Amino acid sequence: MQPTKTVQTNPLRSLFEGFAGSAVKFREKVCEECGWSESTFYKKARETRHHAAVFSIAEMEKIKDLA
Repeated sequence: MQPTKTVQTNPLRSLFEGFAGSAVKFREKVCEECGWSESTFYKKARETRHHAAVFSIAEMEKIKDLA
């Protein structure tokens, strides 16, 4: 019988994989909670010098809660 090998987990890789999908999950949750499409999310996320993003108080509270 051969001895069993213990596989060591790489903590950096584990953390990286855990955070890798967090931006997508955040976007999906905000869209779901605020009733936005993906394009609306990106339009509101993009603020320029000539166009300020506008959020209702309820939207801002929901975004803060999700963050």
